[in-house]
Amino acid sequence: MQTSGQQLPAVDEISCRPPIHGRPGRLHVNIDNFLQKFTPALNTEQERAFRLIASHTQQDNPEPLRMFLGGPGGTGKSHVISALKVFFEEQAEIRRFRLASYTGVAANNISGMTLHSALMLSSASSNKMNSKSHQDLVALWQGVDYLFVDEVSMLGCRFMLKISRALC
Repeated sequence: MQTSGQQLPAVDEISCRPPIHGRPGRLHVNIDNFLQKFTPALNTEQERAFRLIASHTQQDNPEPLRMFLGGPGGTGKSHVISALKVFFEEQAEIRRFRLASYTGVAANNISGMTLHSALMLSSASSNKMNSKSHQDLVALWQGVDYLFVDEVSMLGCRFMLKISRALC
């Protein structure tokens, strides 16, 4: 697991308390309490990834989080995503959260959407987007702070560039 080339802290070093100066009207779910009742429970590495993201969601004006959660099939990456989805729901902030994948099958497995749909990407070779489509994309992503891409290993460099251009 890597985040922007930084060394990751141990699970017990990750603060799980809400920020002192929380945003007005925001509901902060206690991360420890959430993890105690979430089933099936996350293992140590899954919990570590979850805590990094969950604590990031509760910070005021945090730096962007760019994180890769990797591992072979069956290691529980999608389970972490499921826990995060429930966490966002409990904080009444599901609008800040988007799930996507390259294929329809993978997107369906996480109750998300394809990256093509989420980012209004054309399968054609043209990278141009008309102004109406751009306005629609901006409206669709208004208030969204987190994009979780499942099955990221299926993405090539050119497609990653398309994602970057769509989001910037």
